Amino acid sequence: MNFRNYLYKISYYLRDSYGFDNFSKCLFILGFILSISKYTIIAGYAILIYGTWRILSKNKYKRQRELLAFENCFFTIKRSFYRCKSSIIGFRQYKIFKCPKCSQKLRVPRKKGKVVITCKKCGNEFRGKA
Repeated sequence: MNFRNYLYKISYYLRDSYGFDNFSKCLFILGFILSISKYTIIAGYAILIYGTWRILSKNKYKRQRELLAFENCFFTIKRSFYRCKSSIIGFRQYKIFKCPKCSQKLRVPRKKGKVVITCKKCGNEFRGKA
């Protein structure tokens, strides 16, 4: 048999497989990173095998459900990272005060000197240095 026949057989076998998606890509990256160290090489190979199995799988419904669960988890991690990043950036530009009456957090621009702050929740006025 020649090389073309082997390619036809492989393409015939792969015609109904699920294919490559973001979850498989992350699995391959994680597997390669873990397979570098001699302490985590078994876990790395197991993750690479699982990623390959996902690509070759013919059960598309289950693979799409796995992808959806992965994207939901990844989105929550990403959202918390961006919240942390924006709070760090906001820390440089704003000072946070707490209302002494209702404990509502109030944001005031920095470098404004002494200001009178009015709570939007309870209407209490207090002084602070921004």
